[in-house]
Amino acid sequence: MKARILIIDDNVNLTTLLSRVLTKHGYEPVVQNDSVQAVETARRCEPDLILLDVMMPNLDGGDVLAVLRNDLQLRNVPVVLLTALAREASGLGNLGGIQSPVLGKPIQLGVLIDEIEAQLKRFSTAPNLPAQSA
Repeated sequence: MKARILIIDDNVNLTTLLSRVLTKHGYEPVVQNDSVQAVETARRCEPDLILLDVMMPNLDGGDVLAVLRNDLQLRNVPVVLLTALAREASGLGNLGGIQSPVLGKPIQLGVLIDEIEAQLKRFSTAPNLPAQSA
């Protein structure tokens, strides 16, 4: 069974790219470009991990993360924060007592895949991790 990864980012071009990369690496991506709908999408798709943009219109990533951490169904799902302002977002990483890594944009895809694999292993939410690409 593939690990399901929810990508929450208002940048459609980025979510399309990340979706393709994650599929290539054996993951099942789910995309949500509207931060207001993000938590409902997470409840519906039951992700193994969430990639969450920090700066979005309406609800920013910090607001979404706060709701996730207070939701009984989603509070233990690992979240990787994505932002062009990593220094400003570093304080968000420990919201709700669960440390979330913060990766800067532009995203280095190899670093992102390594972080996803590390978080999935750390939280043991994915039944089977995809095989390493050669």
